[in-house]
Amino acid sequence: MKKVTVIVAMLAAVFVLGACGTKKEAATEKEEKKEIKIACNQVSENSLKAAKKSMEAEGYKPEFVVFSNNIEALQAVQDGNVDASFAQHEPFVKSFNKQKGGELAMMTPHVYYTGIGLYSTKHDKIDQLPDGAQIAIMNDAMNRDNSLLMMQDAGLIKLTDEKKSGFTALDIVENPKNFNFVEIEQAQTVRSLEDLDAATCFFTFMFNSGENYKDYLIRDQHATDFPISLIVKDENKDKAWAKDINNAFLTKESKKGINDHFKGVFTFYD
Repeated sequence: MKKVTVIVAMLAAVFVLGACGTKKEAATEKEEKKEIKIACNQVSENSLKAAKKSMEAEGYKPEFVVFSNNIEALQAVQDGNVDASFAQHEPFVKSFNKQKGGELAMMTPHVYYTGIGLYSTKHDKIDQLPDGAQIAIMNDAMNRDNSLLMMQDAGLIKLTDEKKSGFTALDIVENPKNFNFVEIEQAQTVRSLEDLDAATCFFTFMFNSGENYKDYLIRDQHATDFPISLIVKDENKDKAWAKDINNAFLTKESKKGINDHFKGVFTFYD
């Protein structure tokens, strides 16, 4: 009986020590990971600035690294040159993983989403687009797909029934007005409005260019399927620092700062 008591006591001690060790490791991890480099673009940098105080309140020292290209930003996370990224939506990240062999994950809870619209500086209504109109669409796989689906939803074109996603201009089976689709890098679509009849643009890029993002001819109908939150390497998604930095965007102060700057461009999930 005495031997059993000793064994139980030893197991209890091991459990307590293990629990203490786990807590100590979590605390140590949080203490050690103070400096966080986050990739962003010129638009999302403003969201990071709005959340900076909330990050600092948790003891972190964030550094924002601005990239002009979303692929380069995600590659920097994959290569370990930065700790995280905040700019790209989840389908874009999944596409990156598939195309580039990435191992990136998007943190939850998701922070917010935005939308895309079809804009024109030459035509005020969708039915004013002429036959053979030149229309810019985004050239990356996920946003090209979203652009074409938006135009199908509006009845402008019809896509093949043989697949559900990954559409390109080659999948258009009906194009009554013979629109000519020109693929352009997403950050350049706003500039293309000067030369083309219309362009699919993110609300964010329209806003950042000083344009009225609400002045679209049509807009996407599935914006909530494109969530944005902190992006990290898959091996880091359960780390305390990744959770803390992502949650920093969801504080009352951060949300107010984001809404004050962007005037409704982003919609928070909660």
